[in-house]
Amino acid sequence: MIGFRGEAARAKCGLILETKQDVQKSRKERKGENMNLRELVAKVVGSSREDWHLIADPPSGLNRLQFHGMYESQQNVLHAAEHPRVAVYIPDVSITVAWGPKWLEDFTDDWCKKISAQKANAGFVDMFFNNSLVYRTPYVQVDGIYFPPPRLTGGGALEVDKDACVFMRLVDSIGHSGRTSDDPYESDLRRAGFAVVDKEWPKFVH
Repeated sequence: MIGFRGEAARAKCGLILETKQDVQKSRKERKGENMNLRELVAKVVGSSREDWHLIADPPSGLNRLQFHGMYESQQNVLHAAEHPRVAVYIPDVSITVAWGPKWLEDFTDDWCKKISAQKANAGFVDMFFNNSLVYRTPYVQVDGIYFPPPRLTGGGALEVDKDACVFMRLVDSIGHSGRTSDDPYESDLRRAGFAVVDKEWPKFVH
């Protein structure tokens, strides 16, 4: 037979257990354990310039090792490629976007010349969640403007996905001062001769 004190003690233990479960649930939610990759990308693409805090001065703390057969006149060099630009998502600091590592220093497609005669380069934009790299997409930078690499169709058109353009517009706006109303990002897409199509982006391979 359980007395009053026994009932009280059991109730207290139940309350403590329930409190611990609530704390654990809260921690899981804060860690974003239920966040999937599509939701994260959609949140980033749907954000605005005002949602991001830019950290533009290296070191960023985000880097990766790259092997170069030839680097600055030296052979067989292991070089730490760093993200010189990191942006933190203000509503949720577990989400960051970083860009800068190059995969091609001299990008020479003909469409680049419609933007500028200056040399273009190509690099990566990376999305991080809790400091883990979860998604990477390439970009081409021409005259300081960030573009998604286009696809050449059978009819000779240069296609770019709508959401990829929205994402690159975001990166462009974070990395630059605000554009004027008579110089929207869409005007650069038109100058490049891109056909913007409403297809799934990103399309993950299953």
